[in-house]
Amino acid sequence: MNKCLNGIVCANITPFEKNGSVDYESLKNLTIYLANSGIDAIYPSGTNGEGLALSVDERKKITQTMVEAADGRISIAIQCGTQTLNDTKDLIQNAKDEGAAAAGVVTPFFFKLSQEAIIEYYSNLFESVKNFPIYVYNIPSHTNNDILPKSIAKLAEKYENFAGIKYSHPDILRIAEYISVKPEGFDALIGCDRLIYPAAKVGSVGTVSGPAAIFPELFSDLWQSIKDKNDNEALRLQRIICENDIALEKYQSIPLLKIYLKKMGIIKETICRIPFEKVLKAEEDEICVTVEKMRNKDVRCCNK
Repeated sequence: MNKCLNGIVCANITPFEKNGSVDYESLKNLTIYLANSGIDAIYPSGTNGEGLALSVDERKKITQTMVEAADGRISIAIQCGTQTLNDTKDLIQNAKDEGAAAAGVVTPFFFKLSQEAIIEYYSNLFESVKNFPIYVYNIPSHTNNDILPKSIAKLAEKYENFAGIKYSHPDILRIAEYISVKPEGFDALIGCDRLIYPAAKVGSVGTVSGPAAIFPELFSDLWQSIKDKNDNEALRLQRIICENDIALEKYQSIPLLKIYLKKMGIIKETICRIPFEKVLKAEEDEICVTVEKMRNKDVRCCNK
């Protein structure tokens, strides 16, 4: 089973028109930009993509648009999790039919579930669309559910199309536990920018990051340094990413990404569907100046 999520994976935003409809033309531009940016894969319709604010039909068209725009130049794994099992199955099948490399599925959310119920949920999905890689997306701070290593072990033993797990929580110990559920290792990706380097040191195969969209060279260079076992350079770049993350945490993360992507001319509008606080013009300008300074800290970010 081919596993497509490794290295730097961008959890991309979804651009919208002023009227709130999906801006598919900007989405094409964003896909082409990311495909040429040096990162390793794209992860649409997740948290940063406001996936749960999209209809099933919109999510299908997003998949079609991005796969066509990428044209095989970069792996695309579609986040397919929804509130209903049938819609999730439908989106996974659609991702496979459209030629996506894999699917990601967030754990069931809102209702607190037992590990047995979560195992049953994923078993249904793995059995419904076979011969297609599926990743578990675990973000317990948002879902009210946390899939444990023992549950991952049971699923990994039974299903060949269980490709790995994306874990969006700052816990290196848990990453190490996920990796150890199989004797030969199990693919786990960290969803925390400040922990990419230490997670890799315990065996993580990559990271899924929203800010990789605006700092692609920085993230790619970090991963290349990790692969080259150049620990001094990897640590230097990880420290820059940490400094950036700390400096930007006062801003709303999804609007921030859209504001800078608009400044770069990649998307047309900064509209969000999730009701974030309105960003005033002065703060937009401040964000752009701050991000530009960060991109210019390192010569590799100056030539874009």
